[in-house]
Amino acid sequence: MIGRSVLCLALAAPAGAEEAALVLKGGRVVTVSGAVIESGSVVVAAGRIVAVGADVAAPPGAQVLDVAGKWIYPGLVNGLTSLGLTEITSVAGSMDTTEVGEINPNAKAWVALNPHSAHIAVARAGGLTAALSAPEGGLVSGQSAVIRLAGSTPEAMTVRPGAALHVVFPSGRPPAGGPPSAEEREKKTFREQQKERGENQRRQLDRLRTLLEDAKAHDAALRAAAEGRAERPKPDAVLEALAPAARGEMPVLLRADAEEEIRAAVEFAAARGLKLVVAGGLEAWRCADLLKEKEVAVLLKVLRLPRRRSDPYDAPFANAALLHRAGVPFAIVTDDESFARNLPYEAAMARAFGLPAEAALRAITLSPAEILGVSARLGSIEAGKDADLVVATGDIMDARTRVEAVYIQGAPQPLDTRHTQLYQQFRERP
Repeated sequence: MIGRSVLCLALAAPAGAEEAALVLKGGRVVTVSGAVIESGSVVVAAGRIVAVGADVAAPPGAQVLDVAGKWIYPGLVNGLTSLGLTEITSVAGSMDTTEVGEINPNAKAWVALNPHSAHIAVARAGGLTAALSAPEGGLVSGQSAVIRLAGSTPEAMTVRPGAALHVVFPSGRPPAGGPPSAEEREKKTFREQQKERGENQRRQLDRLRTLLEDAKAHDAALRAAAEGRAERPKPDAVLEALAPAARGEMPVLLRADAEEEIRAAVEFAAARGLKLVVAGGLEAWRCADLLKEKEVAVLLKVLRLPRRRSDPYDAPFANAALLHRAGVPFAIVTDDESFARNLPYEAAMARAFGLPAEAALRAITLSPAEILGVSARLGSIEAGKDADLVVATGDIMDARTRVEAVYIQGAPQPLDTRHTQLYQQFRERP
């Protein structure tokens, strides 16, 4: 295997020796940001891509790896996951996605990362090299981080802390699960239920609105104190964490699926100057014109069921193609941890239902990197970017394709996973 051979070379190098450049030579280089280079080469040194092209010379002393007949991709970027925060959903002690309470903007996902999660190795073996690791729950869930899928500490894994503030758009619906209360059972009419839902939603939106206004006021007071114009206000971790989002500097990643929720979220964000990103977006296709007009990006999960009984079965699958035609910026995500490895197949489904192949690939590489503010380092094969590369036997969105090597910052990654270990353990079992 390509990855294993290079890994052996790397492990054999004497301690303290200067790392040699690596050249992947003769492969089909899918740059994403530019034209595909047939029989091209990628030169890597000091964790960065230093040259890409059809006629690139290998630096003196470089390790040259012949990958003729293989496809070279930038590492895939999963724009919404809980990788590193979730291990076994049925074991509470292995879950660290959700803090107590409804308002937790100061909860930082990168502090809680588990570098040794089995899900990380599985996702990496599928061609993923980076992901957004995001908190969940409550009204304001916390702050996410863009992470690389390699490293033995949270600090080593983190590419961009504070990538986005995560908010769940208040639907007004009662929490899922559990038996209805006596009061709920007494509600006979649909009109009464809708009225209560509207009141709950308004109450939660008012709470969120007040929090953002308080954060702006607290931030202004801190600035005035720093300039000597006023006394320093009492410390408030919640308001201080909200301030970058309230100023429009940190993206607000807001979960919303229903058309009416997406429209209300866009209106809410526009009125307060928030940098909105919609997560989920099941019915984003119904308001594509509005999303285009307001330049709102969508983190889209493809493999879902329609929300309405009247919708065609393929509405979620064709969602990406409709957004693409409308010019809405979007990325395709898995929004979980166990199936993060299926990211290329989410894109493949969108591709099968009208999304052009180039756009489908961009939606799992460069587009999420752009939306999350890390496109200067990730998402395409260009000189100067991190050497996050994948060598595969063919089209990465084809289930028959095998990933043969993964590099993160130029370092070859092991492809052994919990899955491969169990396969080897039980393959001879009668």
